[in-house]
Amino acid sequence: MRIAGYEFAEGVRFQPGAEKDAKLVGEHLEMLRQRYKGELTPEDVLDDARHDNSPLHSFFEWNDGAAAEQYRLQQARGLIRSVVAIYVSEDKPAVRHRAYVHIREPSAPHYRESSHAMSLTKTRKLVLQQAWRELQAWRQRYRDLKEFAELFDVIDEVEKHLKPPRKH
Repeated sequence: MRIAGYEFAEGVRFQPGAEKDAKLVGEHLEMLRQRYKGELTPEDVLDDARHDNSPLHSFFEWNDGAAAEQYRLQQARGLIRSVVAIYVSEDKPAVRHRAYVHIREPSAPHYRESSHAMSLTKTRKLVLQQAWRELQAWRQRYRDLKEFAELFDVIDEVEKHLKPPRKH
């Protein structure tokens, strides 16, 4: 099997216009992989991207102050996503759930307490849309693994009976 081309995965966010660079980036990453005997590491990619003439250079923030702030924001996102709330009630055993869910409102993406987000029609729809996109992306990523064929069949069956949440 050979690679026929490259594109960026659905939902990735780069600077405007970067989508046209997918072919160049893919080819360059493949060249690096071959250079390093079939293995590609983030360190190899970053080392190459440091050079101004690398096609990967513009995908990185080279201002150390801005990069540090972006990294800290990524750490903050990870921290928010890592918190699990333990919900209790008198008549049921304790239940563990993610405390916060990401709400991808175009004008103001943010996190909201999970049960509150799921109790509101608008935010529930946004969360379900994102969950469905992630399930479809996961399925696409692992579509060639025969070990998951039965699971894919279940997803197909669910899709027939459940109208998946979609954007309008």
